[in-house]
Amino acid sequence: MTILMVEDNALQRRLLEAQIQPLGHRLIVAANGEEALARLQTDRPEPDMVIMDVVMPSMDGFKACEAIKTDPATADIPVLVLTALSRDAKDRSYTAGADDFIRKPASNLLLQVRIQTHLRVRALSLRTGPLPPARPKVLVASASSMVLTQVQNHFGKDQAIFLEAQDEAQARAQILAESPDVLVLDTDLANGSAMDLATTLGRSQDLRDLPILLLHDPGELEAWSRLREPVCDALEKPLVATETRRRVALLARLAQLQKRVGQA
Repeated sequence: MTILMVEDNALQRRLLEAQIQPLGHRLIVAANGEEALARLQTDRPEPDMVIMDVVMPSMDGFKACEAIKTDPATADIPVLVLTALSRDAKDRSYTAGADDFIRKPASNLLLQVRIQTHLRVRALSLRTGPLPPARPKVLVASASSMVLTQVQNHFGKDQAIFLEAQDEAQARAQILAESPDVLVLDTDLANGSAMDLATTLGRSQDLRDLPILLLHDPGELEAWSRLREPVCDALEKPLVATETRRRVALLARLAQLQKRVGQA
C-alpha cells in the first residue's frame, strides 16, 4: 500500500522513513500541505494513508487535513497527524478531521502498529463498503478495577457488550468461551503475563486476528517491540476518555470488517 508523508524538515523525513520502511509499504513525500493535496490528485495508485506534520510553510497541516477530509474524493483516506507541537495540537487535529494523532518523537512500535491498523481498515473498507451500526463484544483484561470501569465508562456501557478478566487464565477462558471482537489488554494482570497472552494469540491460527488494544504504563511499550505485530494499538495510562473511545472504536471497526470479509 502507499503512504504519503508530509514533512518539510529533511532530517525528520529521513527519521520517519527509517521507521516506516520496515513495514514494506510504498512511501511518497510532500514538503507542505499544498504539495500533499496536489499529490493526492495526481498520484496513481492514490495514497492509502497520509502522515501529516502540521508546522509547514505555504499550507500547514491543519488546513491540509481539513481540505483532504472535505473533498469527497479523498475524505476516506486516513490521516495521522505526527507533530512535536504541543498545547492544543491534538484537539486542532481532530477538529480538522484527522483520524489519528501521535506526538513526536514517536515510539517505533506505536507508530508502526497504528499505521498497520489504519491500512488494514482501509484495505478491508475498500472491499466491503459502508458498515451498519454494530455493538461490539469487548473483553477488558486488567487487575485494576479502576481500569475495568474506565474502559467501559469511556467507551459507553450501552455501546458494547463488556466482558472482564483479571488475569491471564481468565482472559484465555473468556476468549475461548465468548469470542470477543476486541481485547483490551492491560500490562497489569493479577496473574500471568500480558505479553505471553498476546504472543499465544498471535501464534494461533484461529485467534491471531483478534484485535488487541494494549494499555501500558510509561516506559513499558518498547519491551513489546521485539514481538512481531503483537498488538493492533497501544494506549498509555492513565486513560483519557476521548482517546480510549477512539482506540476501542477503531479496533471494533477492524473486527467488524474482518468478519464481513470472512463471511463473503
